[in-house]
Amino acid sequence: MELNLNTASKILGISEAMLRRLALQGKIPSFERQGRLMFPLKELKEWAKRRNITLRLQMGEDSISSHSTESTLIKAMKRGGVFFDVEGENIKDVITNAIYRIPLPSEIDRKMLIEKILEREAMASTGVGNGIAIPHPRHPVEHIPYQGMISTCFLKKMIEFNSIDGKPVFVMFIILSQNTRNHLTLLSKLSYCLRNEDFIRFLHNCKEPEKLMEFIRQMEDKFA
Repeated sequence: MELNLNTASKILGISEAMLRRLALQGKIPSFERQGRLMFPLKELKEWAKRRNITLRLQMGEDSISSHSTESTLIKAMKRGGVFFDVEGENIKDVITNAIYRIPLPSEIDRKMLIEKILEREAMASTGVGNGIAIPHPRHPVEHIPYQGMISTCFLKKMIEFNSIDGKPVFVMFIILSQNTRNHLTLLSKLSYCLRNEDFIRFLHNCKEPEKLMEFIRQMEDKFA
């Protein structure tokens, strides 16, 4: 089965302009037929699988899903992963070490991503208080899965983060999205959780990723 540019764009959840650029650069399986870009579905699935990108398909029919593409917090956090004992003596150290532990698509330049996150941090601290920071780049990041990802990074030791309440940070939630709407959706849902005192207390003693995901699932059920 072959897909045209519009259909492939929908199932990948990226703009036609970005998809066309990837195709012309030879970074995604495609070919040209009578002046139109076409995408072989089988190869597209393999390409997406290698990059941990979920295609929006009804797998029984291989047709485009009509389901909502609304971001779910639990899925974004599972994609981003949970990491413990992230080392560092300052903001740059912990962000750098975290980015090199996060599972990212091979197309992403980690050094450039770190620079973008630090540029955003220089504008205003993402330390939101209670020992928590939410680092993220100022602008969307290409090649990130269409529903975005949040990496939970527990620091080996607390560091000063210029937080709004002056408290040192012990955990970072790094948000990476390929569009602004997705970023705002994830940020809103995460912020809802961070207003819960029980969740904050849980984070201070969290040792198991599975228990974190279960807590998030319960919180997400409340605002679903």
